Amino acid sequence: MDGVSLALTVVQTYQAVLSAYNLYVNIKEFPSTYLDLRISFMIEKFRLTQWGEHMLSEVEQKRLEQSEQDIGLWKLFQMVVDKMWSIFQENSRLLDDYGKLAGVSYEQELSESDMLQSFSISTESQPKRSFGGYAKKAMFVLRDRKKLEQLVKSLCYWNDSLEKMSSRLLQDSLRRRLRTKFSTGNMEQLQQLEAAAVLLKHRDLQGLASARAVVEQGYLSEKLGYPAEEKSTSTPPEPNYQLEMSQLNFHGSPFMTNQIRAMATWQGQSVVVDWRLCRDDTWRRENPKAFRLRTQNLTKILNKDLAPLGLSVLHCVGYLDQSSKVTGYAFRLPPEAPQDQKPLTLHQLLANVRQPSDVPGLGERFELAKALVSTVFEIHNLGWLHKNLSPKQVVFFKRGNNPVPDLSRPFLMGFDISRPNAPGEMSEKPLSDPEDDLYRHPDYRSVNSQSFLPSFDIFSLGILLFEIGLWRSVGAQGQRRSSNRPERPELQSHTSDPQFIEKVVTNGQISELKRYMGTIYHDAVFACLSKDLDHVWKDNESDQELRLQRHQSEVQTKVVDAVA
Repeated sequence: MDGVSLALTVVQTYQAVLSAYNLYVNIKEFPSTYLDLRISFMIEKFRLTQWGEHMLSEVEQKRLEQSEQDIGLWKLFQMVVDKMWSIFQENSRLLDDYGKLAGVSYEQELSESDMLQSFSISTESQPKRSFGGYAKKAMFVLRDRKKLEQLVKSLCYWNDSLEKMSSRLLQDSLRRRLRTKFSTGNMEQLQQLEAAAVLLKHRDLQGLASARAVVEQGYLSEKLGYPAEEKSTSTPPEPNYQLEMSQLNFHGSPFMTNQIRAMATWQGQSVVVDWRLCRDDTWRRENPKAFRLRTQNLTKILNKDLAPLGLSVLHCVGYLDQSSKVTGYAFRLPPEAPQDQKPLTLHQLLANVRQPSDVPGLGERFELAKALVSTVFEIHNLGWLHKNLSPKQVVFFKRGNNPVPDLSRPFLMGFDISRPNAPGEMSEKPLSDPEDDLYRHPDYRSVNSQSFLPSFDIFSLGILLFEIGLWRSVGAQGQRRSSNRPERPELQSHTSDPQFIEKVVTNGQISELKRYMGTIYHDAVFACLSKDLDHVWKDNESDQELRLQRHQSEVQTKVVDAVA
């Protein structure tokens, strides 16, 4: 079979499989206890659709027709989509029942495409007949949970096979889009999503659903002033995340001041305590229950296993509530770090460049940028805002006896003023200085600042990416260069200028990134700093969830996929 015929066959079978998926996805009358299975079919259909849009695109088909170098790979595609189609055919009871309802007798010999056309379930058209009557007639099949589970698990297996034939970068991109698609603030849907993820062994979706549920429960708790769900007597009590100073053995002074991290021992293991101060504690004093609940909920989120989501954050074991202005969060050190080792910040590393050997290699800088971009993106997928991104909040640890910190393993800290991304949510500002304000969106650091938006975090992320690319702090502009300091481009403005960052972008300094990191990286940073991503949040007619998905889609296309 030549390349043209092979491509046509694969695409036709792929489209037939998508149409067969619709039989299950479009049935609204699934038994209420089976809704997690419907979510399972939606997940696997979305995975197949996303894969097809990339791997079966017109560009890929044209390339196959012209060179046929990938004909072996396309034969594998054909084998897998044929397997998927045969799996649907094996569940013929449901198809046969629908055939009777659609007026197609068993005796008729129809091709697969003719049968699907008779059923009117192509991806371009809606079924001619009501699914309500069909679902009632086929209810005996829908009640066969074991059969449905086996069907969707088999489809998941072959979707995994297709994804493994693509590059690691594309696999990561497809998983991010999957998480964004199914991230929701609806608690019932999150429960169904978690059950579906457990069935299909999608650990990242399971982690997303579990952590997002904590965010949504916490948001509701703050509004109600008490925990959103009453626990039954048979439910184990939740852990008490509040720690007392007496439970920690501090190594030296506790240092309960802003942006100072203290080392301590808790239950025989080393922890780093991240002390945070807010600028104005009025809301905390006037709403002590809401503040306490927010602190507890943030700790619950950071206590989750977020590794499957690709978040570079430490595991939080509890919080210290010293006063309305001072809060401390205790984090376990990563397992590879020597005990009692105090972390180094990105701010310190950028300030201590004295010679060319102090500048990390290109690969290390890309790994660092990738980790931060992925972390901020997934925090937003959880329905949360960081609000305080800066090089002081990015920390590193040494690995074993290696004197150099591991730049491929950054950890994001400084979460104290972070909050849920929800309308009307109280937004606090951190205690800061003019250098810290450089990392904040102009619309947020102004006198009449507006409520914090996810795009404001992306703006701050852009400045971090700018610094990582040039390995030079934007706040170090006024410092005298030593004779042996490696040449990096100077910034032609001063940090006291309110438009400092905008001028860095518009006066051409960002173009230096092309020389140091390449055009794609440069364009990703420009997308962050240009403020073009703000427009999504100016559409007041759209639903909050819809706007978040649109924002995440643009960020992934313009920033995450380019860097990560």
